Amino acid sequence: MPRLPQDRLNRYAALANRDLFDLKDPDFGPFLRRAVDEGVEMVSNNFNTLGMFRAPHTKDLDALDLAMIGLPLDLGVPNPRPGTRKGPEAVRYWSLDRNMVNHFTRTCPYDLCRIADWGDLEFSTNPYSLDACLDDITALYADLVKNDVTPLSIGGEHTCTYGILRALSNNGEDPLALVHIDAHADTATNFQGVRVSDATLFQVATVEGFIDPEKTIQIGLRGRGVPRAEFGEQAGMRVMLAEELQSRGVEYALEEARRVVGSDRVYLSIDTDAFDCSVMPGTTLPEPFGLTGEQVRDIIRGLYDVNVVGADLVELSPPYDPTGMSACLAAGTAFEMLCLLAEARSRRHGERRPTHWT
Repeated sequence: MPRLPQDRLNRYAALANRDLFDLKDPDFGPFLRRAVDEGVEMVSNNFNTLGMFRAPHTKDLDALDLAMIGLPLDLGVPNPRPGTRKGPEAVRYWSLDRNMVNHFTRTCPYDLCRIADWGDLEFSTNPYSLDACLDDITALYADLVKNDVTPLSIGGEHTCTYGILRALSNNGEDPLALVHIDAHADTATNFQGVRVSDATLFQVATVEGFIDPEKTIQIGLRGRGVPRAEFGEQAGMRVMLAEELQSRGVEYALEEARRVVGSDRVYLSIDTDAFDCSVMPGTTLPEPFGLTGEQVRDIIRGLYDVNVVGADLVELSPPYDPTGMSACLAAGTAFEMLCLLAEARSRRHGERRPTHWT
């Protein structure tokens, strides 16, 4: 091959002679340059100082549209596999390896909403009592509702979702539709004598009117959780086993989800054991033959036209995956959820309110 012409080499040199974030992309270039100008550490991965996905830190709810909150709780796990209290820390760490913009959907959440990492909830009422911790969650999320702040929550055990639903539904006065992605139904009845746990929370939330079971779809169920799905089926939930999605495809699952939830306010809850255990060993109850990362990602992206008012990612248990890849996948999933929530929030309010770091 002959030497490349000098004019081509000159052109390549001119393309390379610019700052790292001096990008021509009309969607992302202006935002990334603005973030740099506002002091965002774009290369550092110091998760001790940087917020989740490099968001600013604040607890001032008046200044927020969307808050990312850690819920480090594992008191209600019904077997000897604690560890989910380390989930928020691990997601924060791996979030710094994610982009601040979605390269595929072209979503820039920080250009749509005022977003911040609120931090982790400190369970101060009685940290040894699961009921008291759930009350702490409800109290915080009631403040979010009062201030019209959309929550993205990182657990923590799945029981946390009960406290969130109680607040977002105004204690049942305004029930929510639900998209629930999980290996297990979490609708067990009279499970080991405990009313609310990560095995019973959606049964109790149904009984107490926080969610409408006829507006609820559960996706990805399999294995030990299937017999305990009977309550949900009898109450009117659409239960989609993992095998049904795997044989008929993500778009089929999305059509069913949209049919079930309609235009109602929707809460999205994802348990990390929805993923196959080969890619998600770091979860409380790993199950084989589950969903792939791509399938869960595409379900989230397919909900962009749904009125999602909050979401959580729960049951990440980092101690069971020393490689960190479970947390890496969880962080990637959480970013897709952040983009989904920002799109829905901006569309619902009919405005864009960018995040600022200064």
